Amino acid sequence: MTQNLQHQRIGVPEGGMWEEVIATIPQEREDLLLEVVLRHSGAGSSEVELRSLAWGNGLGWYRQNTLRLDRAAAQRLLGALGSVRRRLEPIKLGTGAYRHDAKILDFPGKVRAEAGSDDKPASSAR
Repeated sequence: MTQNLQHQRIGVPEGGMWEEVIATIPQEREDLLLEVVLRHSGAGSSEVELRSLAWGNGLGWYRQNTLRLDRAAAQRLLGALGSVRRRLEPIKLGTGAYRHDAKILDFPGKVRAEAGSDDKPASSAR
């Protein structure tokens, strides 16, 4: 579940930068988080940071990795994530059951049966 925190502004006076923590996303392991941050410059430019945070006893939360994206890269990532979202969603079958989108591969040596007929081995045309 995504935790949308109230927009936290952290000022950095010497660089004129400030940032907003947009979301904190828990991972399967309780000691890992993904933080989505929007960083703004005094000149009007913005960038996105994706931060991998880990919990350390005696340390608290600390950054393990930071991925910084400019505006154009962030927009391309959002487009790619839209495609990922559609692929992760289960597809409802006519029977009311759900399945994940999958490609069906034919078993070697079999010909896909027509509706109403049994599977039959492929003819060996050599």
